[in-house]
Amino acid sequence: MNTRIINMFILLALTAMGAHGANTNKTTKNVALVSDYVWRGLTRTDNSPALQLGMNYKNGSAYSGVWFSNVENQDGGEGAPVEMDVFFGYDFNFGAFNLDLSVNTFNYLNDSDQDLTEFSVGTNLNKNLKLKVNREVKTNYWYPELNYEKYLPHHFYLDAQLGMWDFDDGSDNAISARLELARDFPEFDHLDIFIAFTHITDDTPAGNDSDSDNSQSEFLFGLRKNF
Repeated sequence: MNTRIINMFILLALTAMGAHGANTNKTTKNVALVSDYVWRGLTRTDNSPALQLGMNYKNGSAYSGVWFSNVENQDGGEGAPVEMDVFFGYDFNFGAFNLDLSVNTFNYLNDSDQDLTEFSVGTNLNKNLKLKVNREVKTNYWYPELNYEKYLPHHFYLDAQLGMWDFDDGSDNAISARLELARDFPEFDHLDIFIAFTHITDDTPAGNDSDSDNSQSEFLFGLRKNF
């Protein structure tokens, strides 16, 4: 059943990309150095720095991309401690309303048992606020989230995220939040410097009901550059 759904999304994305002319194509690249790779409140590098690289392709309303980051080296892992995300989607627009459908695969080169596949549906509530619902089909969880982005004077901008881990098996769920303030430096070829605060109400959301609920907070900082 999951394979059939994945094939349907792939066909939709390829068809949508082929429907636009070549003059709408756009490719961008990005690189970042961060003090800790924190994903939805969970550290993926055991509170250590991470180097992250990505490339995005956009053709009209269709898009795809790939993204890499080093992650914690697992005991007994046979491959490189690297996460590789591959995603694609299509943002349907119906006048003032949009519906953004996407698929994201999270691939861990040192431990394929951790691999995840998420299907997502999102919409812009206004020009700054987006609602997105993510459904993972291997470990079976929901992760609804709100994302807010606001450009401020003097090349500053603010990002905020609020989401909830919700597992089908009744294991520990958690609420995660992130608040980030960044500044773009045009004088340094638009290098971004950011500081962020993250919080999660339970640092083992994929655990079981007997786990103690240990909240965790952390300040992060990093450099980011888009090409």
